[in-house]
Amino acid sequence: MAQPPSEKTNEPIVSDPQALANTEASPVEPIEDEREFEDIKPAKSAGAAASKNTTNVNKRPDLSLIESHATATSVATTPAWEAKQKPWYKQPNPMRWGGIKPVPGERQVSPEYKAGFFSALFFQWMAPMMTTGYKRQLELNDLPKVNPARAVDPLTTKMKDSFERRIANGEKNPLLWAMHEVFFWEFWIGGMCQLLSALLQVTSPFALRYLIQFASDAYVASLTGQPAPHIGAGLGLVFGITAMQMLQSLATNQFIYRGMLVGGMTRASLISLIYEKSMVVSGRAKAGGAELSEVAAALLAAEAEGKEKKGPGGPKGAKGSPAGVSGDGIGWGNGRIINLMSVDTYRIDQASGLFHIIWTAPLSLLITLALLIVNLTYSALAGFAVLIVGMPILTRAIKSMFARRKAINKITDQRVSLTQEILQSVRFVKFFGWEGSFLDRLEQFRGREIRSIQILLSIRNAIMAVSLSLPIFASMIAFITYSLTNHDLNPARVFSSLALFNGLRMPLNMLPLVIGQVTDAWSSLARIQEFLLAEEREEEATFDLKAEQAVEMCDASFTWERTPTHDAEGTVGGGAPGPKGPKPGKGPKGGPKPAKRAPSPNASSEEDASTLVEEREPFKLQDLSFEVGRNELVAVIGTVGSGKTSLLAALAGDMRKTSGEVIFGASRAFCPQYAWIQNTTVKENILFGKDLDKDWYSEVIKACALQPDLDMLPNNDMTEIGERGITISGGQKQRLNIARAIYFDADIVLMDDPLSAVDAHVGRHIFDSAILGLLKDKCRILATHQLWVLSRCDRIIWMEGGKIQAIDTFDNLMKSSEGFQQLMETTAVEEKKDETAVTEVTEEEGSAKKNKKNKGLMQSEERALASVPWSVYTSYVRASGTILNAPLVLLLLILSQGSNIVTSLWLSYWTSDKFGYSMGAYIGIYAGLGVVQVLLMFAFMVSLSIFGTTASKAMLRAAITRVLRAPMSFFDTTPLGRITNRFSRDVDVLDNTITDAMRMYFFSVGSIISVFILIITFFYYFAIALVPLFLLFLFATSYYRASAREVKRFESILRSSVFAKFGEGLSGIASIRAYGLKDRFITDLRKSIDDMDSAYFLTYSNQRWLSVRLDMIGNCLVFTTGILVVTSRFSVNPSIGGLVLSYILAIVQMIQFTVRQLAEVENGMNAVERLLYYGTELEEEAPLKTIDVRESWPEKGEIIFNNVEMRYRDGLPLVLQGLNMHIQGGERIGIVGRTGAGKSSIMSTLFRLVELSGGHITIDGVDISTVGLHDLRSRLAIIPQDPTLFRGTVRSNLDPFSEHTDLELWSALRQADLVSADSGPTPPSPIEPAAAESSDNALVPASPTTREQGRIHLDSVVEEDGLNFSLGQRQLMALARALVRGSQIIVCDEATSSVDMETDDKIQATMAKGFRDKTLLCIAHRLRTIIGYDRICVMDKGQIAEMAAPLDLWKVEGSIFRGMCDRSGIRVEDIVSAREELGVSYGTEAASESLQTEEKDDPKKVE
Repeated sequence: MAQPPSEKTNEPIVSDPQALANTEASPVEPIEDEREFEDIKPAKSAGAAASKNTTNVNKRPDLSLIESHATATSVATTPAWEAKQKPWYKQPNPMRWGGIKPVPGERQVSPEYKAGFFSALFFQWMAPMMTTGYKRQLELNDLPKVNPARAVDPLTTKMKDSFERRIANGEKNPLLWAMHEVFFWEFWIGGMCQLLSALLQVTSPFALRYLIQFASDAYVASLTGQPAPHIGAGLGLVFGITAMQMLQSLATNQFIYRGMLVGGMTRASLISLIYEKSMVVSGRAKAGGAELSEVAAALLAAEAEGKEKKGPGGPKGAKGSPAGVSGDGIGWGNGRIINLMSVDTYRIDQASGLFHIIWTAPLSLLITLALLIVNLTYSALAGFAVLIVGMPILTRAIKSMFARRKAINKITDQRVSLTQEILQSVRFVKFFGWEGSFLDRLEQFRGREIRSIQILLSIRNAIMAVSLSLPIFASMIAFITYSLTNHDLNPARVFSSLALFNGLRMPLNMLPLVIGQVTDAWSSLARIQEFLLAEEREEEATFDLKAEQAVEMCDASFTWERTPTHDAEGTVGGGAPGPKGPKPGKGPKGGPKPAKRAPSPNASSEEDASTLVEEREPFKLQDLSFEVGRNELVAVIGTVGSGKTSLLAALAGDMRKTSGEVIFGASRAFCPQYAWIQNTTVKENILFGKDLDKDWYSEVIKACALQPDLDMLPNNDMTEIGERGITISGGQKQRLNIARAIYFDADIVLMDDPLSAVDAHVGRHIFDSAILGLLKDKCRILATHQLWVLSRCDRIIWMEGGKIQAIDTFDNLMKSSEGFQQLMETTAVEEKKDETAVTEVTEEEGSAKKNKKNKGLMQSEERALASVPWSVYTSYVRASGTILNAPLVLLLLILSQGSNIVTSLWLSYWTSDKFGYSMGAYIGIYAGLGVVQVLLMFAFMVSLSIFGTTASKAMLRAAITRVLRAPMSFFDTTPLGRITNRFSRDVDVLDNTITDAMRMYFFSVGSIISVFILIITFFYYFAIALVPLFLLFLFATSYYRASAREVKRFESILRSSVFAKFGEGLSGIASIRAYGLKDRFITDLRKSIDDMDSAYFLTYSNQRWLSVRLDMIGNCLVFTTGILVVTSRFSVNPSIGGLVLSYILAIVQMIQFTVRQLAEVENGMNAVERLLYYGTELEEEAPLKTIDVRESWPEKGEIIFNNVEMRYRDGLPLVLQGLNMHIQGGERIGIVGRTGAGKSSIMSTLFRLVELSGGHITIDGVDISTVGLHDLRSRLAIIPQDPTLFRGTVRSNLDPFSEHTDLELWSALRQADLVSADSGPTPPSPIEPAAAESSDNALVPASPTTREQGRIHLDSVVEEDGLNFSLGQRQLMALARALVRGSQIIVCDEATSSVDMETDDKIQATMAKGFRDKTLLCIAHRLRTIIGYDRICVMDKGQIAEMAAPLDLWKVEGSIFRGMCDRSGIRVEDIVSAREELGVSYGTEAASESLQTEEKDDPKKVE
C-alpha cells in the first residue's frame, strides 16, 4: 500500500457496513477523545504564529476559537505559513494550481441546505471545502455552520413536545416514538435506500451467471468449432453488471449517510434534553430515593426497563430498607448523568447508523437462498443449513461476550477511578510515600483486566474466524452435495453461486453486530427515558415580592437525601464507578451524610461489621421558624456538623422541604462553601451572564480585594481559568465566588462561610467593604466560623443538631445564654480595628503562582505532527515481548491468505477437471483446504490479539510508574483530565481497538493483493488498468485525508467543549439554580452542540464523498475484468474467468474499507505514541531508594536548615532565599507569615517535593538529599491543608496497607476526637444520632461527642473525596492518620483552617498530647493556635524575619509578630495561659535554651 500517510485522520469507525465489524470491540465511550489538547496548534494568524510559544496554546483549546464574535477577528487573515502562492509552473501537482480561497470572515450556512439532487446524491456539495482543505490547512471558519434543518434547537423542541404529549396520553416507550416522529423522513429515506442496495447486492452475482455462461459457450464453441454467441450480448451483460454495482454503491452511501445523520441529530437533542432535565431533577431522585410510581408515567419507564427491580417501599422508599428499594437506590448522581450524556447517547447514535440492516439483511438472505436454489437446485439447502445452524450458535457466543464485556468494564472503571483518585491527590500520595503500594493495587486490577480481555478477544477471534469461514463451508457443502447428486459442476452455476455465498458474508457479519448495537442502544434509551421521567424538584419556596420581610420560614423542616447505595467492591475499599465530582453547594454538609449501607470490603471484620453499618438517617433540619428583614445581616453559627451549611442549602433550594413554608420577598444569590468556578475568563465568572456595568464591576473587584490578583494574571480579568479553577488558589476562588454573588445584585445574598479560605486581613476587608459595604441594603445570611464578625451582625442564628438553638442579637445572647458565652470565650472578642492595610496577594503559594502565570500556566500537550514514526511501531512490537512477534504474525497472514486463494483455485480446477482425479479426491482436498484456512486465520487473529494486549499491559505499567515518579511541577502544569484521558481513553484503544484495526487492515490488504495477483496471472492486461486506477485511488485518499484530518480535529475540540460545558454546568447546578440562570446555560450548551455537530456531520459527508469516488474506481475494476473475460473468452478457461469475476465483485467494497482501516491503525498508533511518551520521556524525581538508612531514624527529630534556597521550576525566582534554622528534637515551632512568604515552601523542601537550588537540610545528622525519597517521606508525617480522603472505608484511609492493628486505629480515632472516649473495637450499637435529644441546656462542648458517637466506625464508608464527612471531620481524620503513623517529625499545614474554634481547640489539645516530645512544625492561619509553642518563626519574602519564643517576640515593640498579635487582640496573658494549657510553664530550660540557640543562629536578631 501507500507508505503511511503523513498525518493521522481519525474518523468515527462506523462509516461503512464493513467498518462496523470492528466497532463491536467494546461499547466504550468516546469520552473526551482528548485530542483537544494536542490539537490546536495551527497558526491562527500571522501574529498568533509568532507568539505561539508564549501564549497558552491550549487553554482548553482556546474556547474563544469557538465563539463567533471572537473568530471574526482572529482568523480573518490567511495563515502565516503560506504567505505567497507559487506560480503554477513551479507547482508540480496540478491539483494545487489556481487561487487559494481566503478564510471567510464568518462561517457560512451549510451548502447542503441548498444543494440540488445530483449534488446531494454524489456529495458534490462537499467539493469546495475539500479543495480548500487540499490547498491549505482548514480553519474553523472554513467549516460551514450546521444545516439549519438539523440545528439542535428546533429538533429538541419538537422532540420534547412529542415526548410530553405521548406521556400525557400514557403511551408505551414515549421517547422512542418521539424520536421516530421527529426524524421520520430522514430515517425512512435511508431505509428505502438500504432496501434497494440489498436487492442489488443479491442480484448482481446472479447476473454474473449469465456472463460466465456466455464465456463458457464461447469457449466451448471455439473448441468444437461451432459459431460463437455474438460479443454484444457479453458486453451488454458487463455494462449491466457495472451499472448495478454503481447504483448499489450510491444507495448504500445514501443509506449510511442518512442513518448517521439521524444518529447525530438524535444524540444532539438527547444531550440537550438530558442537560435540561439535570437542571430540574429533584434531590430525592438524584439520591435514588424516589418511589417511581409517584412520578407521572414512570410506570412506563419501569415497564420499558422490563426489570422488576422496583420493590415496594414507602414514598421515600429509603429509610433503613435494603438497597433494592424503589428507584433501585442508585440515584442519578453526576457521574451517572455524565455517563448518560457521553456513553448512552453515543450508543444510540451508533445504532441508528446501520439500524435498517436489521430487517434488510434477513430479506437479502431469503432472496439469496431463492437464487441459490435456482442455481444449484436443492443442493443449496445443504449449504444453507450450515449457515442456519451456525448463526444461532454464533449469536449465543456473541451474547456471552456482552456479559464478559460488562464484567471487564467494571474492572476498567475501578482501575480508572483508582487512577483518577491517585492522580487527584498525587501530592498527598508523595507526602506519605505511598506510590509503591498504590502501584501494586493498580497492578492487581490491571492483571485481572488484561486476563479477562485476552479471554474475551480469543473468544471473539474464534467467532470471527468461524463467521468469516461459514460462507466457505456453506459453499463447500453445497458444491459437494451438488456434485454427489450426479450433477456436473458447470462453471457458470458454480461461480455465480460462489459469488452469492461470498455476498452473504456482509449481511451475516453485520446482522449480529447491528443486533448487538441495537440492543445496547435499547437499554441506553430505556435509561435515558427513565432519567427524563425522574421526579423533578418543585420550587418549594414561594416568591412574594410584596412581602415585608426578605425571608420568612414557618415551621419548615428539610432533609438531605439518603446517599446512593454503593457497590461493595470498589477502588480503595468500596465504591461505584463513574466520575462523581464534588457537588458544590452540597459541599461538606452541615452534618455528615449518613454512612452508607455497604458491607465492609475489609475481610478482617467481615463477620459482624457489615451487618452493623446499617442505613443511617440522612441529616435533617427541623422546625425552623424565623424571618429576616430586607436589609438585615444575620450570622448562622454552630459547631461542626450542626447544620449551618444545610440551612443555607435549604434557603438556596437544595434540600427537600418536608413540611412548613418558606417565603422569599426577593431574588437570591448564593455563594457556596465550595466555590464553583467556570472554565472561562475571570470576568465571565464574575458577570455570570449579566451585562457589564463598568463602575459597579470595578467596585465589586475592589471590595473583594481582587485587584492585586488580577494584576498578577497574564491577561488581567480576561485570563482564562482552568477547569474546576485549578489555575487559581483557594482564596482567589472564594473571592471570585463572593464577587459573583455581589455583582449579581440580588436582594438576598446567602453566603456559606465565604471567609474560611482567605487570610484574616483580607477577610476583614471583604467583610467591611463588601458584606457591610456594597451589600448594606440587602438581606444577607452568612454562615461562619469567624466569631469576630458576630458582634457586627444584626442578629445571630445559633444552630445545634439541625435545630435552631437561639436567635437573638449578639448582646442579648451574651447576657442570656451560658453556652454562647462559652463559645465566645474561646475567642477573646476582638476590638473593632479599622483596617486599611489590605495588602498583598492571594492565598498560599501566591509567589509561586505569580510567576507561573506569565508563561501561560498549562503546558500544551506534546503532539506528534507528522505521521507516527516507525520507532513507535518497533517499541510497540518490543513491548509485546520480542521484536520477532511481527514477522510471525505476517507469516501467519500470508499463509492464511494463500490457503484462501488455493481453496478457490482448487474449485476451479475441479470444475474443469484439470487433473483428472476421482470425485472423492477433489472433494477431500477441497474440504481439507477449507479447514486449514480457518485454522490459519484463527491463529493469525489470536496471535495478534495476545501480542497486542501484552504490549498494552507493559506500556501502561511503564507509563503510570513514570507518571507517579514525575516531579510535582509536571502535575502543576498538566491538566488532570489530560493525564487521566491517557490512562482511560488511550489505554482502552490499546486494549480493545488497535489489534482489531490491524487485523482488519492486514486482512483486507492481504485479500486485495492476493486477488490482484490471481487476476494478473490469468489476465495480464489487468495490470495496465490497475496502474492508473491505483494512482487515482492514492490521489483520492490523500485529497480526502487533507481535509478529513482537520475536520476531525475541530470535531474533537468542539466536542470536548460540549463535554466541558456539560460537566461544568452539572457540577454547578446548585449555583445555577440559586441564581435562576437555567435557561442561559441551556442556550449556551445548545450553541456548543450545534458547533460540534457542524463538524461532526461533515465527518460523515466527507467519508461518503470518498466512498462514492472509491466505489467508482472499484466499479471500473469490475468493468475492466468483465471486458477482459469477454474479450479473451476464446483463450481462457471459463472456470478461471468465473473465479476471477466472483472475486472481483467481492473485492470492490474492500477497497474503500482499507483506506478507513489504515486511518484507524494510525489513530491507534497515536494512542500508543502518547502512552509511550509518558512511559519513556517524562522527567523523574530522585530515586526512591539510595543509601540504607537505619531503621530507627530519625530518633530525636532535630532539623537543621543550612542556607536553603529553593525555586519551584527553572526560570522562576527563588521562593526561599538563604534560609537558616535549627530546630531541636522535640521542639514545637509555629510558622507564620503573610501569603506567599514561603511558609508552605518550607514543607515542600522538607519532603523534597521540590529539590533545593542551594544549601542543605539535615535531620538527625543525615543530609536528606542523600536519602531515597521513599525512606525520607515514609519517616515523616504530615497533616495537610486540604484533608484528602480516598474512596474506601475509614480503615483503608488511616492505614491503606494494613500495617497497624485495629486497636491502634481506634486509639487514633479516639485521640482525634472522632469517636467518643468509650467507643472501641466493638462497634457501638446502632443508635439514632443523638442530636435530636440535645436540648437548650446542653452545654455546647458536650454535644459533638454525643452526636458523633455511633456515626463513625472503622468500616464506615468514605465516599469519593470524603464528601460524606464535613470538612471539620475530614481534618480530624487527617490528624488521626498522622497519629497512626507515629513519626518523630510532624508537619502541620494550616490544618485547622476550616473548623470552628471549639474543634480547633480539640485538635490543638490532641496535638499537645499525641505529639508530646516529637518535633512539630505548624504553619498557621490563626495566631491563636500557635502562641503556646516553643518558638515562633515569622517568614517574610522567603527569609526568616524573626524567630524566638512567642513572649520574647511579643515584648519587642514594632516586631511583625507583635503587630499580628495586636490585630488579633492577643495579650501577654493569652500567651502565658496558652503555654500552661500545653503543659509548659514559662522559663523551662527548653525555652531558655532555644533562646540561646536562636541568638547563635541569627545574631542580627529582631530588628
